[in-house]
Amino acid sequence: MEKEKKNLIFNTFLFLSSFFFIFVLIEIYVRAVVDNGSNLDLEMLRYAKTMKIISKNKDVGLEHKKNIEKKLMGVRIKLNSQGFRNDLDINNSRKKILMLGDSMTLGWGASETFSSNLEKIINGDFQVINAGIGNTNTYMQINNFFQNYKKFNFDMIVLNFFINDFEKVVIKEGSFIEKNIYSYAYLKNRINKILINFSLSEDWKSFYRETFKDEEFVKKTFDQIKKLESYCRKKNIIFVINNIPELRNLKKYSFIKETEMVENFSKQNNIIFINSFDILKNHNEQSLVVSKEDAHASDKTHLLIAKYLKKKLSKELNLK
Repeated sequence: MEKEKKNLIFNTFLFLSSFFFIFVLIEIYVRAVVDNGSNLDLEMLRYAKTMKIISKNKDVGLEHKKNIEKKLMGVRIKLNSQGFRNDLDINNSRKKILMLGDSMTLGWGASETFSSNLEKIINGDFQVINAGIGNTNTYMQINNFFQNYKKFNFDMIVLNFFINDFEKVVIKEGSFIEKNIYSYAYLKNRINKILINFSLSEDWKSFYRETFKDEEFVKKTFDQIKKLESYCRKKNIIFVINNIPELRNLKKYSFIKETEMVENFSKQNNIIFINSFDILKNHNEQSLVVSKEDAHASDKTHLLIAKYLKKKLSKELNLK
């Protein structure tokens, strides 16, 4: 009996030691080989750790840190003293356009965003403020405006809507493992892809469509947009919704009905609606995204959207 007990202890120790050794090897491999500055999952993890904080207001969800600069996905992201992705702080002597949105607006993986491009091509008449924050939805972005941004005097507010902006985002503090073990993030993503391939988990198309079926949260989000529209009307601020399409498979776009739903809402509430799909649909899709693994907008896409915004808003902005 004593010998069996010793063998059990030894075998358990051997198993745990082997498991720990394998885990260490995987972690070393991920950090040394996979973490090359262009892995979406690891760069997003680094972004969450270094540049975002959980807001005390659960309706805001996430806020940017201030006065911080990092190289993420191979590009420099600088947040100014107000938490915007702008080199300079807000200049009250200039006219101002506020860009609300998620990581597409932030410009994940892009050196120049449609905010920075738009500011350049309208010849310095306006300062374009990039308030995009990754992993936020429209409801959170508008709440963030009322909590943190409405103190600034904007001449125009552009709400940049992406196909997942009806997602009910749940914000929680990550565990030590989730925040610090790179192999966890890497393996979790690999496993999820395997499950999707075997139809054991929802793919991105199905997931996006499902968010539009959550009638309660869709209504809650639309009500919040109405609140922002009402505020803008009272303050004589031009309010615009700019639809940014999912960039995969634009030739046979999967979300036409979903986009029409947002467009119809805009028309019913007298909100200017711009559909950037119209300027992007005829371009090579591979050139529109950061990489094969990362479907965020490329520098080319950001420039195309900026030029399209200038064209569509030239009358409202009194541009020549």
